Amino acid sequence: MPMADAELENFDSQEIWVNTNEAAEITGYNNDYVRKLARDNWSLSENERVIRVRLRVERYEMWLPDLLKYKEEVGFGPYLKKTD
Repeated sequence: MPMADAELENFDSQEIWVNTNEAAEITGYNNDYVRKLARDNWSLSENERVIRVRLRVERYEMWLPDLLKYKEEVGFGPYLKKTD
């Protein structure tokens, strides 16, 4: 069941870990995109990660403040392909 707008607003200032399903619901990103984002960040060294990620019981969790900052900076796609 989708979260109500009031519930989503409560997340904005919380410093918590969220799983990829929660991250997708909070950000509005597609579940597959959020899982890819978590995997890609997990494969980087900790000091290179844009979003803090941890692996818990074979599932990724993402640090919500980093995720919201990413959403604010990147926004939504799709983006046009770059041409040289």
